[in-house]
Amino acid sequence: MIDIVSTTYGQDIGTFNTQTTRAANLLSVQLGALEYAQDLGIDLKYFLSENFRFQNESFKAYLIENLASKGINVTDVIEQVETLFSTYKFNLAPEETSSGFVAR
Repeated sequence: MIDIVSTTYGQDIGTFNTQTTRAANLLSVQLGALEYAQDLGIDLKYFLSENFRFQNESFKAYLIENLASKGINVTDVIEQVETLFSTYKFNLAPEETSSGFVAR
């Protein structure tokens, strides 16, 4: 999968085929917001609704599950807490490639 992302270095749009940009795109889009890919993104509105009691560990597990379902392997999540805000840093495993042949 090749992602299209905006850049800040004088270019309007760039294409990248890396795990990092794929993960960033997936985690920054609200589920159902894209007309062409309704199943891409995370459901942040669900976690921020009044009826849901927010738990950091549940949210972290949800993010990891979404990344894994799109083929992005997370090796580690580092949480930084500052004042009342938590920031998550995701370390990703390199994309696995295979040069083997499949016989039919």
